[in-house]
Amino acid sequence: MEESKGILPDSHIQEVSNERAKPGFGRKLKTHLRKWWWLHLIIFIASTLIIVLCLVYVAFPRIAQDGVSDSSLEIQSLTLSDPKPNSFHLKQTAILENHSNYHPRLDAFNASLSVDGAEDKPYAFIELPAVHATETATTMIDQDVEITDMEAFIGYNIQLVTKESVDLVVKGRTDLHQTALPTTTVDYDKTITLPGKFSVYPMSAP
Repeated sequence: MEESKGILPDSHIQEVSNERAKPGFGRKLKTHLRKWWWLHLIIFIASTLIIVLCLVYVAFPRIAQDGVSDSSLEIQSLTLSDPKPNSFHLKQTAILENHSNYHPRLDAFNASLSVDGAEDKPYAFIELPAVHATETATTMIDQDVEITDMEAFIGYNIQLVTKESVDLVVKGRTDLHQTALPTTTVDYDKTITLPGKFSVYPMSAP
């Protein structure tokens, strides 16, 4: 029997009904979010926390160390007095220049003094004072210094009176504080060119 003219077959009507019944992407997404919103919230919070922790505990220590390494030190005056068999008195004034956008505080720390090329044989240790590393900060040392390696100290003095200049290495480790960020440990490693015979101050260390 032929289908009546103008009347759609049942199969075609069923297909149209199925297409209209299928939910769109937007409806599926809304349904998904309505059901699993808490899971997406946890993922977002966890991702944000991971990023923040990486910045604080990985990126910040590197930034702090780079800032210390890029700073410069200029010695304005240096006096050694009251010599004794195993010690001397050191009086020094220096200018610390901070080239970073951050202005942290560094704790006081013990630093070794040695001639460049003989860092494994420091002739003495000094206590560098705590400092707030603004763009320029003045540090002062006024202390008795014990000679820990007399042979290295004699070699240092021989170079002072026989060479035009001597490279003095100052090395140590201290804690750095920057506002509410966690305290981080940084290495201080500066080479200062000291004037030898017929030379005058100031001296600088990049």
